[in-house]
Amino acid sequence: MIVLKICGNRFDNENRDRRELSVYLEQGSEIAVLAKGESADNGRLDTVDGIPVYRYSTKPLGAHAPKALNKFVSLYLWSRFARKLHPDIISGHDLIPGLTIAWMSTLFHRNKPKLIYDSHEFELGRNAKRNAFQKFVIRHWERFLMKRCAFSIMVNDSIADEVQRIHRLKERPIVVRSTPNYWELDEAVCTEKREEFLSAFAVAGERVTFLMMCHGGVMGGRGIEHLIEAVSRMDGVGLVIFGNGAAEYKKALQDLAKGLNAEKKVLFHPAVPIDELWKYVGSVDLEMMPIEAKAKSYYYALPNKFFEAIQSEVPIVASDLPEMKRIIEKYQIGLTCKPGDVDDICRCVKRMREDSAFYKQCKENLKAAKREFCWENEKKVLAAAFETLLEA
Repeated sequence: MIVLKICGNRFDNENRDRRELSVYLEQGSEIAVLAKGESADNGRLDTVDGIPVYRYSTKPLGAHAPKALNKFVSLYLWSRFARKLHPDIISGHDLIPGLTIAWMSTLFHRNKPKLIYDSHEFELGRNAKRNAFQKFVIRHWERFLMKRCAFSIMVNDSIADEVQRIHRLKERPIVVRSTPNYWELDEAVCTEKREEFLSAFAVAGERVTFLMMCHGGVMGGRGIEHLIEAVSRMDGVGLVIFGNGAAEYKKALQDLAKGLNAEKKVLFHPAVPIDELWKYVGSVDLEMMPIEAKAKSYYYALPNKFFEAIQSEVPIVASDLPEMKRIIEKYQIGLTCKPGDVDDICRCVKRMREDSAFYKQCKENLKAAKREFCWENEKKVLAAAFETLLEA
């Protein structure tokens, strides 16, 4: 049984995709990936952590060709190549391009491969500029393709419920949250990384005793601007912005920190491999996720970094949004704040910093929470759905 994953990105840092494929591999299937490559790639075979990855260009007509035309031709070429791989099952990373290419590759096929829809966020609520007509097309396209899939995967209960309601589906999509594997922490290593962060602030001329981190993609809508303003108001508090992002946006954040006289309180650090992440996240006092509810997909946010903080046993301060709030309050592992409210962010940080009994209880509760929110548990839902598909 051959399972092909179609990913419109480079796949190298797609940890959720890798965990999904690991389940299919454990079930005895062969796995392969069709992912973005360089401009000249048209099926070049690569490997990522032992996984065969076929690279294909997203600009087959060259960088100077119209963007829309390149996309249209890419859809055709990718689907044609996917067909040549003769998969039995195809999992599409998001509606466009993953699932769309997967479905196109089955056209006029006598023995059609089974399709799996792996939606990484709420497609109909993406933070994207779409007019009424585009939203209409996306809604009906998603409904059309979902009804042709063996099963669909959503990242949390709110999105699964909303998608089932909108598309009037008989069966609810399965929910597989983006949890990492269970992380065994080495406190000595985390302490070493903490000292490195504190030394970096000291070299900049700032005495920091309390560390906050915002890790993941450095991009708009994450509330990073509000964190910089908050840290500018607090003595002895440092903010580590940990991850990669566009140079232009990073420069804007640096300029903001400088304008608030907080440039010495903000440290930028590039992303590290997922296997190394616990060393850095586990070294700070608070994980900050003041996500802005700019779109429905953000409103329903339950990102990878939420569970990575849990696995690192670091208390969380997150926006008062339904999915994150539900877990934080149920397991008592942090506090929630009003999105975009700098005063409320400061209030939460102040309590976590000064209420030692509450902070200590959060740390203890995280030890129990991480045993539940790990891939070893989460994958059981996906394994059961895939096993049912194989039996069928």
